[in-house]
Amino acid sequence: MLYFKEKGVSLLKDYIGKKIQANYFRGIEAVGGHIYFDKTGLTFSSHKLNVQTGEARIEYKDINSVTKRNTLGIVPNGISILTNDNFEHKFVSYKRKLIIEFLEHMQRQASNL
Repeated sequence: MLYFKEKGVSLLKDYIGKKIQANYFRGIEAVGGHIYFDKTGLTFSSHKLNVQTGEARIEYKDINSVTKRNTLGIVPNGISILTNDNFEHKFVSYKRKLIIEFLEHMQRQASNL
């Protein structure tokens, strides 16, 4: 895994080209799958065994904010991504702090283009 520095921020993990396990909330169902990060955005792909299947795509340039959230109101493992169209994407993933730092960095980079 590559790391890179940004002024005033700790070493950031570079997730580009990487896939991580995650759940994506579609309504009240936490759909299991994975997130793949590329140079312009992220794609969530569900496992085939879920009731709800499919993909969700978020471009870094479309991210308005990224925040921590608690799953079921108590478990500190959630990530909320608010896009510019005011849609909230809710994920559950391990190491959310690193993922949030990476997404915030990529959103800033995309908005500078």
